[in-house]
Amino acid sequence: MVPMTECSPGRLFSRWCQPRVCVLAAWLLIAALPSRTRGENHVDFRYEDYDELDDRMHVQTFATHFGWELNSRLSLEGEFVYDALSGATPYGAIPTPGTRNWLKEIKPDERTAGTLAAGIRWGGIHTTTPQFAYSLENDYESIGFSVNHAIDLNEKNTTLALGAAYTHDNIFADSLSGTEHKDSGDLLVGVTQLLGPRTVLTANLTVGTAGGYMNDPYKGVHIPYYPDPINPDPTVVTFGEDRPSYRYKQICFLSLTHFVTPAKGSAEVSYRFYHDSYGILSHTVQMAWYQKIGKRVVVSPLFRFANQNEADFYMTQLPGDYTLNDPSDPYYAPLPKNYSSDYRLAAMNTFTYGISVTARVVNRLSLDLSYKRYETYGTDDVTASELFPKANVISGGFRLWF
Repeated sequence: MVPMTECSPGRLFSRWCQPRVCVLAAWLLIAALPSRTRGENHVDFRYEDYDELDDRMHVQTFATHFGWELNSRLSLEGEFVYDALSGATPYGAIPTPGTRNWLKEIKPDERTAGTLAAGIRWGGIHTTTPQFAYSLENDYESIGFSVNHAIDLNEKNTTLALGAAYTHDNIFADSLSGTEHKDSGDLLVGVTQLLGPRTVLTANLTVGTAGGYMNDPYKGVHIPYYPDPINPDPTVVTFGEDRPSYRYKQICFLSLTHFVTPAKGSAEVSYRFYHDSYGILSHTVQMAWYQKIGKRVVVSPLFRFANQNEADFYMTQLPGDYTLNDPSDPYYAPLPKNYSSDYRLAAMNTFTYGISVTARVVNRLSLDLSYKRYETYGTDDVTASELFPKANVISGGFRLWF
């Protein structure tokens, strides 16, 4: 199970996304580096290593991206991603101190994914970008379509953005009796406003729905077996989770980017508000600084903080012993309507901090290297602290213009 984190636009339809930051401030500085002698055609390669402490999840990602300006009216953009997954993940058992019986080793898995988009410029101020995305792993298939439309106004000082996306997922895990399905849709409206020669404001609103099989087939909820000589280790007994079959979400995003001329640096501050029908409310604040050093290097420290409350149906264990069939037994209790003990639905704080370096080594080649630390902490009084992961994220790559 790959952790759910912030997702880059290029991986809109991926089931899981690795920690990644895509911000305008870096490119404001990179644009000031020695100019290229050719067009904007480029190819990128990136490697990323996500490694949770205590031998939990380990994800290695190899990604190739290209951008190709065919002419003044048409451009193509595509990405191919390969992920290799291994390690162990919490599956619903209550942690026992000094043991790993609350973790389940996953089968080594591979994921391949790709996107292809075409930017079509027309009418002088319009750009329409349809996109297709596909992702496949051993137990999951995702097919997605989206279309984004941008309108440049006010002598290109204002850009309006409209977007729509649809995703169909097929889930065929071994724990299921057959193939399950999920369908998702999102709508986006936003604006990017140039406030001055060095300041840019972006505001987006996204609403989305998802319906169908919403459970994680590998997650369960602890069953509180009461003293039973037949069951010597009650901490590892779980009952498959049951989430609502429908989810509705709303996301607001604000970002302010400012280039500070005396410091030859650029600052970006962003805020993200998230709410959904699960009852989850979260706030994410991110701050980054992009410092130009000399003529060819940009150094970028980053800090991100996120806070969320728990889902309405989150619980660390079911409120009764469901192996009992007699309602008159004092330990019997009816099943709740919905229930999940997935720690990602718990109340928590998440911290991400790190630094990246980008260098233009020659006129048509830039290299980048980054390190991030990802830490989560529970904020309720019932969820074991062992469930919340900490991870190191190292990535590096290059961009070649041609």
